[in-house]
Amino acid sequence: MMNISLPFNRLRWSKTWLSLILLLFITGCQLISQKADSQSSYGQYYLWLKSLNNEDLLAEIRQQKQSFALGNTQAEEYLLLLHSLPNSPIHNAYTAKSMLNKRNNQYSISHYNPSNLAFITVLKDQLNQQLLSLEKLSAKSAELELNLENNDELSQANKNSNALIVLLKQQIVQLKKIEKNINEHEQ
Repeated sequence: MMNISLPFNRLRWSKTWLSLILLLFITGCQLISQKADSQSSYGQYYLWLKSLNNEDLLAEIRQQKQSFALGNTQAEEYLLLLHSLPNSPIHNAYTAKSMLNKRNNQYSISHYNPSNLAFITVLKDQLNQQLLSLEKLSAKSAELELNLENNDELSQANKNSNALIVLLKQQIVQLKKIEKNINEHEQ
């Protein structure tokens, strides 16, 4: 009978070990996938920010500034996103781009997971485009200001010319009166 129970025990032992190995493998896979899922997504945070009203944005800004002051490096990244958000009270493309350049200099590309890297790349492109547009707008504004100054000068010159023409017409009328008086006295 021992011969029959020995293979049966080995089979049971093998099944138990196989079950344990399979259980560890599945648990390990779940832990790895949970870790990948738990990484912050800048895209999701940005979309959440876009859904906030002005009061909630101000509260989030205060919270992130406070968190950054306590040494949380991720808060700096969130502040970068708050600076790049168009409807944010602290929106400033120059500040956002400066912060983004600083972050890229501090961390290698491998610091970001692929979805965050894609989002950061798109954000960088959008900020570059926005800064270029601001630069063009500033140049057009300066050009418009110069044109307005030139128009004011032309308008003033035109007024002076009109005044001179009126004065000349008055002098012509006076000269005609004088000529008429002279002609009447000669007769």
